[in-house]
Amino acid sequence: MLDILQGTPLWVYGVFLLICYYGIKARKAHLERPRTLLITPLLFALWSFFSLKYADHFAITLCVWLVGIVLGCLAASSLFPHQRLTLAEGGQRLIVPGSWNILGIYLLFFAIKYFLGYQEAVHPEHSNDAELILIAGFAPGFTVGLFFGRAANYYRGWLELRGVGV
Repeated sequence: MLDILQGTPLWVYGVFLLICYYGIKARKAHLERPRTLLITPLLFALWSFFSLKYADHFAITLCVWLVGIVLGCLAASSLFPHQRLTLAEGGQRLIVPGSWNILGIYLLFFAIKYFLGYQEAVHPEHSNDAELILIAGFAPGFTVGLFFGRAANYYRGWLELRGVGV
C-alpha cells in the first residue's frame, strides 16, 4: 500500500485536497444562482467524456457512460430533494441546504479515477478488459448524472418556489 502512495504524482494529492475542501464546504447551506447550477455538471461531463478510454470499444464505452448518466439522474432525485430549498434575494438565488452527499460523490469519483489510473500504470495489459471498460464508462457517467440530476431538481424547485409552472 505504501508503494502505491509513494508512486502517486504530487498533483493527485492536490486534487484530493481540493475535492475534500469543496466537499466539506458543501455541507453548509449556501446561496446559488439557478444558472450556475449547470456549471459543475457541465465541467464533469466534459472532463469525463474526454477522459473516457474508448480504445477499440467506442460504442460500448459511450453506451455505458450514457446509462450511467441516466441512472445518476434518477439517483439524484432521492439524494437531492428540491423541497428543502428556499428563495433568497427576491427569488433570484436559492438557499441550498448543506449536504455530505457532495463530498461522498467527489470522493467516489476520485477513488474510481485513482483506481483506473493505478491499473493503467501498473497493469496496462488489462486496460482493454471488459470489467475495466465498464467501470471506466459507467462511474464517470453516473457521477455526471448525479450532478445533472441535482441541477435539474434544484432548478425545478426554484421554478416551483417562484410560482412558475413546471
